[in-house]
Amino acid sequence: MIQGIYTASQGMTSLADKQDQIANNLANIQSTGFKQSSLFTKTFQKYLANDQQQPFVNSEIQPDEVYVDYSEGNMIKTGSPMDVFIKGSGFLTVMTPNGMRYTRNGNLSLNPEGLMVTSDGSKVMGKDGFIRVDQNTGGAVSINDQGEVIQDADVKGVLRIADFKKPYKLLREGNSYFKPQEPDNPVVESQGFAIKQGYLEGSNVNIIKNMVDMISTYRNFEADQKAVASQDETLQKAIEDVGKVS
Repeated sequence: MIQGIYTASQGMTSLADKQDQIANNLANIQSTGFKQSSLFTKTFQKYLANDQQQPFVNSEIQPDEVYVDYSEGNMIKTGSPMDVFIKGSGFLTVMTPNGMRYTRNGNLSLNPEGLMVTSDGSKVMGKDGFIRVDQNTGGAVSINDQGEVIQDADVKGVLRIADFKKPYKLLREGNSYFKPQEPDNPVVESQGFAIKQGYLEGSNVNIIKNMVDMISTYRNFEADQKAVASQDETLQKAIEDVGKVS
């Protein structure tokens, strides 16, 4: 009975973590380049791996993995010459205060020094370093499919589009940034991409699926709550009544 209370409470913990993931997905519906995530548990696999076949051994329910869906989001037209959409596989390479990071958020601009930067001011990396545009000439900037940043027929730099071995083993950070799990996940140059200027990648969050999952998770959480309350009530009666002399 006590094991039943423990198992149900562990289920509530896992469901609460799953609800956090869903809430984060829904909160980022409008976030450029955001990738939705899901939570997985492997309780049954752990139980089946128990050679002794003892009840309750390895039955602790804990979240095992947060799975990030890296599927491509919708292409949104903005018309801004600094906005870029990566069609295909790969990430923009960005130098942040915390080191090199990677993102699908192509909402770029120029800082006062003429360097290409992200929305939070981090510098965008080109194949030969930072990309600088001459703002004094007033020349229009174009970015072709290969990621070449061109001004007045002069190539100012080429966007460094990085990729990784699939399935991706990346750690999520804020502002739609990712970093690789080292050391077995080296950065490689993407071979299958095309840059689309004047577009952004929308969030890939599936609103309907996440809303359905949120309702289902909440109902399962309620069921576990009732299970805990019921077993607690039964345990209390056992403590109070067992052993009484009539």
